[in-house]
Amino acid sequence: MPQIDLSSLNCFYFFLLMLGVFYALVVMIAGGLHSVHLPLHVDLGDLPLHLPGGVDLAGAASHDVSILSLSPISIAAFVTSFGGIGIIATQGFRADGATSLLWAIGGSIVVGVASHVLFFYIFIAPQASSALRTSDVVGLTAEVTAPIPGDSVGEIAYVAMGERHTATARSHDGSSIPRGSLVTIESLAGTVMIVKTRS
Repeated sequence: MPQIDLSSLNCFYFFLLMLGVFYALVVMIAGGLHSVHLPLHVDLGDLPLHLPGGVDLAGAASHDVSILSLSPISIAAFVTSFGGIGIIATQGFRADGATSLLWAIGGSIVVGVASHVLFFYIFIAPQASSALRTSDVVGLTAEVTAPIPGDSVGEIAYVAMGERHTATARSHDGSSIPRGSLVTIESLAGTVMIVKTRS
C-alpha cells in the first residue's frame, strides 16, 4: 500500500477544520437574519404580497417545513470533526495516513449524526409541539399594527401561548380598519387572518 504524505494530509485536515468553522459561522449568522423585521405591504390586485420578515401570499396553500437529513448543522459538524479528528490522529497519536483517514471518516460520521439528532430533539421537536393551531387563535383579541384597507390586507399583533405574534389580516366584511383598533380573529384563510372590529 503506497504511503500517504502526512504533511499534505495535515494541510487537508486543517483546511477542512477551518472550512467547517467558517461554514458554521456563516450558518449561524444567516440563521439570525430571520429575526429582522421589515414590514412591507404590496398589493398586486388579487395577489397581495406581505413581507413582515417573511413572505406570505394570500390564498397560497401553507406547507409544513421539514428538516432535511443533511442539515447545515450536520454538514458543519461532519466537515469540522473530519479535519479535527484527522489532525488529532496524525499529530496526537502519530497515526499513519490511512489510519488517520479511517479515524476521521468514522469519527466525523458519528459526530455528524449525533449533532443532527441533538439539534432535532433540542430545537426542532419543541417548536413543532408548540406550533399554533387554528383553535388557539380564533376568538383572540388583536391590535391592528398596519391599517387594513377595505379591499386589501394589513397586519395585526396578538398574544397566543404566552408569545406575541404578528400576522397578515383582512377585514371580514370589507370595511377599512384603522391602525390601533382592537379586532377579534374570526377565522383563517390560508395564511391570512379574517378579523372583525370589536364592538
